[in-house]
Amino acid sequence: MERLLHYTWKNRLMPSSGIHTVDGKEVRILSVGLHNKDAGPDFFNADIIIDGEDWIGNVEIHTRSTDWYRHGHDHDPAYDNVILHVVEQADGEVVTSSGRTVPQIEVQVPDRVVSGYEQLQIADSHPPCLSHAASMAPFLLSQWLGRLCRQRLERKTADIESRLQYCDHDWEHAFFITLARAFGFGINSDAFEQWARIIPYRGAAKHRDNTLQIEALFLGQAGFLDSGDKALDLGKDSAVMAQEYRFLSNKFSLTPLNVHSWRFLRTRPSNFPTVRLRQLAHLYCEGRVTLSAIVDAPNADAVARLFEGIRLPQASVNLLLLNAVVPMLYAYGAYRGSKKLKDKALLWLSQLPPEANRYTRLWQQAGLPLGSAADSQAVVQQFTRLCERRDCLRCQLGYQYMKNH
Repeated sequence: MERLLHYTWKNRLMPSSGIHTVDGKEVRILSVGLHNKDAGPDFFNADIIIDGEDWIGNVEIHTRSTDWYRHGHDHDPAYDNVILHVVEQADGEVVTSSGRTVPQIEVQVPDRVVSGYEQLQIADSHPPCLSHAASMAPFLLSQWLGRLCRQRLERKTADIESRLQYCDHDWEHAFFITLARAFGFGINSDAFEQWARIIPYRGAAKHRDNTLQIEALFLGQAGFLDSGDKALDLGKDSAVMAQEYRFLSNKFSLTPLNVHSWRFLRTRPSNFPTVRLRQLAHLYCEGRVTLSAIVDAPNADAVARLFEGIRLPQASVNLLLLNAVVPMLYAYGAYRGSKKLKDKALLWLSQLPPEANRYTRLWQQAGLPLGSAADSQAVVQQFTRLCERRDCLRCQLGYQYMKNH
């Protein structure tokens, strides 16, 4: 399997000495190069001594030599700087488009790597590498979690950049959508984001001094005021809010979200979307939870205090900080090129308690520690982006497992 041959080369799992080209020249590998994930040779800027001569250039990897021709590299000038062709089976010489013969070496994927990889691929939801990860050196595990945490923040930054495009680069509007999504607390996150995108954000600001109108706008755009569902108890003001919504709907030419987009099953009453929408309405009217307020906040506790007054338990506030505040601060820091803001976001994440979910439970059952929300976010990234995709060749835990299997 060519992917395993790439992996063997990248991680230098082949013998460190006694390597020769297929025509008998001694080879010393000083650097395997930088892995190229785009078009072109597989590894850039490798440093290899062949028969006493130091070569710096690119490396191409195939299962067989003849794959070089099957992929058309002999006619592609992009491969003229290849200094070494790494194959499992050399079944002929290879030449570049300039007519130069490329040195080749045969490398075999170690049996332990093959068997370890196969076991990781057929494992159920509890990857066997987790039990091995508990014996990893603490600094290696810490490095890996830190890298995963940053990857997750980068992914969330990409989501925020997409919202920015939708909002014509209005950062406060993008934060409103990001915060609304977090108010879905998982089960209603998608619905909350769809809802936030159809709120007339700039127009609504003119009604910010009227909480009843903002509640009417928020609940009406969610489809709750005209749903006809008697099970939705919106209180004694529901008729007044319905009237206010009709006025605002005509004013802004609004179309509400389909009420069936929302989920109430398996949701506690305190987490009903109707309750969360009213809480958001009060925050919006108060105008305290804004991106500018977050940027200026000295610490995470100061941001948490901005949510006071809407009867949210501390655990819920922590999730809002985790899923909206910290990613927004990190994304804004990336936009401004401010390492200070990005570091502040990472610091706040490290000060929040770890999440409790199925991923973190699996992690802890394997005897692995979780010290903060930074760790738990790393674990979520580990499972959702690597384990569930069986992408073991990009995983440090998978590497340790196959290396020591």
